[in-house]
Amino acid sequence: MKSPIYFLSLRAKNENQSVLRRLKRLAKKLLEERMSNGDIVAIKLHFGEPGNHAFLRPIFVRQVVEAVRELGGKPFLTDANTLYKGGRANAVDHLESAIYNGFGYSSVGAPIIIADGIYGDYYKEVEVNLKHFKKIKVAGAIHDADFLLVLTHVKGHMSAGVGGAIKNVGMGCAPRSGKQMQHAQFKPDPNPNLCIGCKRCVNHCPTGAIELVDKKSKLTRPDLCIGCGECAVVCPTSAIKILWNESAIGLQEKMAEFTYGMLKQKEPKYAFINFVMDVSPDCDCASWHDANIVPDVGILGGWDIVSIDQASCDLINAQMGLKNTFLTNNFNPGEDKIKAIHPNIDWSLQIKYAEEIGLGSRDYELIRM
Repeated sequence: MKSPIYFLSLRAKNENQSVLRRLKRLAKKLLEERMSNGDIVAIKLHFGEPGNHAFLRPIFVRQVVEAVRELGGKPFLTDANTLYKGGRANAVDHLESAIYNGFGYSSVGAPIIIADGIYGDYYKEVEVNLKHFKKIKVAGAIHDADFLLVLTHVKGHMSAGVGGAIKNVGMGCAPRSGKQMQHAQFKPDPNPNLCIGCKRCVNHCPTGAIELVDKKSKLTRPDLCIGCGECAVVCPTSAIKILWNESAIGLQEKMAEFTYGMLKQKEPKYAFINFVMDVSPDCDCASWHDANIVPDVGILGGWDIVSIDQASCDLINAQMGLKNTFLTNNFNPGEDKIKAIHPNIDWSLQIKYAEEIGLGSRDYELIRM
């Protein structure tokens, strides 16, 4: 059976056809099926790195917040801290960046809760027993919420090819150490010249693999190390480096496995809205925005994360590519625009693997609203 994916075009000839009104109706349709009165609803989105301007517009988020409230839910906006050092690596900077980019309460009508806490170490583990992971980590506030509503700005991505709902959930709902687990085959190698002997890595190591030797951290029991990345994300001096050495294939599969665990503990209380607009070559984590590679397409909604990402990518590739952008080939409708901007990455692997592990189906029916 094909998964239903609802599609809103961006055309509007009168007030009743307003995109904002139709977006609220779409959100209500998705919520009415699965949300209960009184549910605390985590609205997962990307607040945008300072300097970027392609992130989801707050006025769209406002419609979704109002839909949740009108159905009796209690919404909050959320994201987890970033692994890289930027404007969103801790909750204080993250909140300031979100407000700077327009997501204050007066604009969106909901509070912001950074899901993995001040330093990115508030999380819960969920068992998955898949190829890469036995357990995955879910940012605590997202785990604790009753319902997960995922708002995704679909765009290209320098490491995964495309950033859709799977990336927004798998990477975006993970705490900092969960992001490190996805980005690398991790083993710590403390730099004694940078180590200040603060013992944060020792105290956060869940297996006792790291100890303080002569007032410096050292991996004394590599056989105990499970590659969780906790030591790297708590180190205040970068004596233990963040690693980014995972292959594109491995990264995409790991994102799908994290997504599996995050949705497993919410089933069936989740829904997805993908915004296929401002389709930039790279992620909203960049502190800039390059020109869009295709015209704005529309907004999609559904309950199947595999189908909604597949439909989003199909719609992007069905467009006429825009010239004088990062796109240099595959301009014609039907040609792969995503592959053209990141030719060394097969973006479809994350969707295929997500289907393989049971997250949904790539077979969908596009229903125009």
